[in-house]
Amino acid sequence: MDPRNRVVIITGASSGIGAATARCFAAAGSRLVLAARSAEALAQVAAALPQAIAVPADVADPAVCHRLVEQAVAAYGQVDILINNAGIGLTGPVTSLARADLERVLAVDLLGPIWLTQAVVPVMRAAGRGQIINVSSVLAVQPLPYLGGYAAAKAALEQISNALRIELHGSGIAVTVVRPGTTRTGFNQRRLGSGRERRRIAPPGVPPEAVARAILRAARTEPRLAYVSWADRLALLVGRLAPGLVEAVLARAFGWEEQQSPENNQ
Repeated sequence: MDPRNRVVIITGASSGIGAATARCFAAAGSRLVLAARSAEALAQVAAALPQAIAVPADVADPAVCHRLVEQAVAAYGQVDILINNAGIGLTGPVTSLARADLERVLAVDLLGPIWLTQAVVPVMRAAGRGQIINVSSVLAVQPLPYLGGYAAAKAALEQISNALRIELHGSGIAVTVVRPGTTRTGFNQRRLGSGRERRRIAPPGVPPEAVARAILRAARTEPRLAYVSWADRLALLVGRLAPGLVEAVLARAFGWEEQQSPENNQ
């Protein structure tokens, strides 16, 4: 749908892809409801944009998600597009992922979009139109070593999206998955986990503005699935055609470095 004058909720809007998406939709004339946990940073993003309100929110809480949608309706009378962008990264070998870290990632990356979808679908049904855009990752299809927990959350998000699309068939509500690849943001510096992967392959990635433009295009054209770059499509195609070769290359290209305790650094 044309985003001009549409009411758009964007989660994870205080930085990175979310903040870039907020600026992109603001330039397209949308009315914005921006959500994130960081109240101060979120307020700064909203203050720089026309027709934007900031709603500090942790999407892992179902009650908070329902209040977010209620505040959007109270402010603008409707919700046309929901962009589930909020996410937390997780790094670590699958065999040693901490339960608390994995549960937190699933709560934000998977359950958060579900709670917001449950809150917003009745509003969209009443209007007879709407769109839910779930920001996934190419890792949902081709995971990388030591990023399995994050990849699992995104893969589950995509399957939830696919089921939801079928359930909403004929309702006027579109469901779109956007699959970014490597993006140049501070996301990796804020990941959960007890160490970091060592990479011998490090693609340069794209700026968050490129992802934001892809999300805006997806809002306008309402595809089932959208990519940011042809390089992402090509990488997944190679993985499908030669999975054993790709897995062998990735196994050699990635290593793991456990974070040392303060005592070991002395």
